[in-house]
Amino acid sequence: MVSAVGWACLPRPLFSAPLGSPGFAGHKEAKGGDKINKPKTLKIEDTEKILLHLDWQDKLIFRVCVESGLRISDVLNLKAWYLDKIIYVKEQKTGKHRIITLSDELYAHLKPIKDSATRSHNKEEYAFKSPRNVLKPLHRSTYHRRLKRVCKLLEIDFSAHSTRKLFAQELLKSSGDIFAVQKALNHKFIADTCIYLDLDFEQLIRSATDPKVLQKK
Repeated sequence: MVSAVGWACLPRPLFSAPLGSPGFAGHKEAKGGDKINKPKTLKIEDTEKILLHLDWQDKLIFRVCVESGLRISDVLNLKAWYLDKIIYVKEQKTGKHRIITLSDELYAHLKPIKDSATRSHNKEEYAFKSPRNVLKPLHRSTYHRRLKRVCKLLEIDFSAHSTRKLFAQELLKSSGDIFAVQKALNHKFIADTCIYLDLDFEQLIRSATDPKVLQKK
């Protein structure tokens, strides 16, 4: 399980937009043979621009991704009944468990979704439903397509996974602890975490004696 301490330290400008209607390409190979794709970098100052061009549902999804560092597949599979300030999540990709915390502001926007599921006594209702079938979650490809449309409009190169990288980078700034970031992302190997943080092995070694190496990232 992951401690929630420090996860609410993300800068408030990320969430100031109203709710209305690049590193190198390729991959590195971590220990164990897993290929880890390096996510595109999302600048924190671009998040508000992105939020202004997303519809109400996509804004909520985007915010949950940024605040939690969850993969988009895990966010889209959240059940409305279990939405709360603290949520227990089993990751689809790894099968690992995580505890995520959400800000009071974000939870206030999610609570009506939870209340609707509570009134209908439906524990299986998805928080972010498909527009074609309300019994299923919004499909990941649909969300990716919407993000690409915003990406093209704003001329910002990012993807759904960029929010996970942004979460990692902001957590490192607030904590200065790369191993806290590794734990928060549920990474088995620190090498995977370094990819998200744009750190090379030499910088990681230097950080053991000079924490400022990480603070500059």
